Amino acid sequence: MLATVMLPFAAGAVDVHIAGAVTAPGSKQLPGHARLSDAALASPLRDDAYVLGASWQRASLQVEQLRLKTGLLFDLESAQRQALRDDLPALAMSIVALREWLQPMPVTGRQIALLDPRSVEVAPAENRPVADGDTLYYPTRPETIRVVGAVAQACELPLVPMQDARDYLDACKPSHVADGDWIFVIQPDGRVAKQGVGLWNRSHEMPLAPGAVIYVPLRERGRHAVSPDLNQELAAFLATQPISATEGHR
Repeated sequence: MLATVMLPFAAGAVDVHIAGAVTAPGSKQLPGHARLSDAALASPLRDDAYVLGASWQRASLQVEQLRLKTGLLFDLESAQRQALRDDLPALAMSIVALREWLQPMPVTGRQIALLDPRSVEVAPAENRPVADGDTLYYPTRPETIRVVGAVAQACELPLVPMQDARDYLDACKPSHVADGDWIFVIQPDGRVAKQGVGLWNRSHEMPLAPGAVIYVPLRERGRHAVSPDLNQELAAFLATQPISATEGHR
């Protein structure tokens, strides 16, 4: 009778996919107790990897983010119908454009995390466990930022080092249904901040990192208003979208 060979490592292993600007992309089998540092070091980064824009995409978060996207699409459709009832065709058209832009966006399961391989290795609080099916994606560094949302046309603009986020609106004008009080700044690591742009609420300057996104929200006050939650949640969903390969290679 042949003896059964036990493979404890394989039995408790997790498969993590490493993609982007790494030397050996693909699936990596790691021990069941593996952490972010193990995954990040499983394939060395190329010299052109943009660590600040890296993303940790988790299968365990996809259901929650799918609910968020589904709710946003429903809320946008409801807001469009309300705008038509209120005889606000320009607002309705802007909402339709937002909905059509949002519809094809993938549900990524992105989670904010420190993904510099060596930094996370020496930061126990950041060095969280990875799970089967997780992906680490390292883009290359873009040279632009994007302005999206309630603008006449979405813009991709050259990054100006240390320039305040508000100043990019000079080159990409908000539409007349935009909120004049706030913008949402989405940095390439997925962190979101709300910046006051009105005369009454002007907040501190926010320089952007390469690959950042400015979301100009729909108006939240007055007759043309939409629910503040819609803008907040839309910014949160945009933060789950990693820097694309095409952006990274510009």
